[in-house]
Amino acid sequence: MLSRRTLLAGAAAAAGAGLLSGCGSGPPLALPRPRASCVPRSSLRRTAAIGATELVYEENGRAQPFLLDAGFAAQLGGWLDWWVEHSGLPAPDQLWTFGTWIDGGGRCDSWHHAGRAFDVTSLRRDGDVQAPGRMDRVDALPAAERAAARRRYWQLVAGLSRHFADVLTSLFDQAHRNHVHVDNGRSGSALAVFTGRSDIQNRNLQAVLREVWGLGVDITGDWDRATRRAADAVLEPLGRSGDLTDEAAWDVFCTASVGA
Repeated sequence: MLSRRTLLAGAAAAAGAGLLSGCGSGPPLALPRPRASCVPRSSLRRTAAIGATELVYEENGRAQPFLLDAGFAAQLGGWLDWWVEHSGLPAPDQLWTFGTWIDGGGRCDSWHHAGRAFDVTSLRRDGDVQAPGRMDRVDALPAAERAAARRRYWQLVAGLSRHFADVLTSLFDQAHRNHVHVDNGRSGSALAVFTGRSDIQNRNLQAVLREVWGLGVDITGDWDRATRRAADAVLEPLGRSGDLTDEAAWDVFCTASVGA
């Protein structure tokens, strides 16, 4: 059986204008993005924890350090602090992952090759899954537990989407049903914004509207009239009007979705 790291390397998407480079191939974005780069492992920091949250390898359930770009690791820390502040949940003590840096071997077509991508599989506290990142396991839960787990999955996605422009979920392709991929290739060191022009960003938004807010929007990948109306229905009771492409509105939406 191939290791998860081998599969990750083999599933890196092609980079270039209009394509999303992640750990799997998938639908194109309507936006150009910087090309991914390769860096040597010696340039990255061995990171065993993000803040007080230790990193655990999904493959074997063992705590271990991973190689991360220092700036990207700090962004992950900012997301975790923000999650604790707004989710209403106690701070997680473990962040489970399928990995970070992999050797690009000269291909340089994934942000994993630069240590600027991370595959989330769960946030955990005292051994229990606090927020799942594996839709394959969520869908296998008993019906009585599934709805709450799906809701928490999409709350996790909403929080990640405030901090990273590229958040690849189970709606991206089959390869991402067992993790949520995030990278800062497009958003860089800044907080992410909503553009309305990214298929996966639109799909993730529509899923949050359905699963977290209970609104009957279709998963189309389009920033269409029905999706805009549903977003307005969330924002108006919060005292915020305006398009989600306004960063302040996006911030309110993501924050409210995580804490809903």
